Amino acid sequence: MASSGSRTRPPCADQEDMPKTWLEASLDKKKEKDVPTPPCWCGDVCKLKVSTDRNKSWTEGRRFFVCPNYAHDRRRPTNAYDIPPSPPPLCKYFTWIDHEVPKDIQEDQRADWLRRKRLFEESYARGLERERREKEARERKKREQERARKEKAARQEERASKLARARDAREEDEARDKKGKWPRTTQ
Repeated sequence: MASSGSRTRPPCADQEDMPKTWLEASLDKKKEKDVPTPPCWCGDVCKLKVSTDRNKSWTEGRRFFVCPNYAHDRRRPTNAYDIPPSPPPLCKYFTWIDHEVPKDIQEDQRADWLRRKRLFEESYARGLERERREKEARERKKREQERARKEKAARQEERASKLARARDAREEDEARDKKGKWPRTTQ
């Protein structure tokens, strides 16, 4: 810690932004003087990495400092004798060097955003079209039910009027028979 004691440590970035995949990176000789390598929380000098995480596209291509003891960056032992007796503490310190997203990544992000927007709009339009078709089908079914109800009512009304005419005709015939107006056939 003696070599890194005089350096100031930038604040740790949000852990949710921490990329899951990365590659080794290096600073340009000109920028090395402008960007000092900070110490992490456990006192080790941070490593320089570049994000390759496609799942977090806003981080892809950005460089950052990370603790050499970071949980995702520990060296895998080749055999049981390579494991140290007491592992170093897992420090989760990291900080971005590139605070702005590179132009090519911004273009990719914009293309992804436009694609997602188009897909959303298409999905939304399909949903509206489906709702319109369902509404038309409900209205058509309602009209058909109303038409069927009216036809049934008309049939019932016609049947009732026929029954009434038949009853009236039968009553009239019975009344004529009682008066004897029908000619009697003689044998």
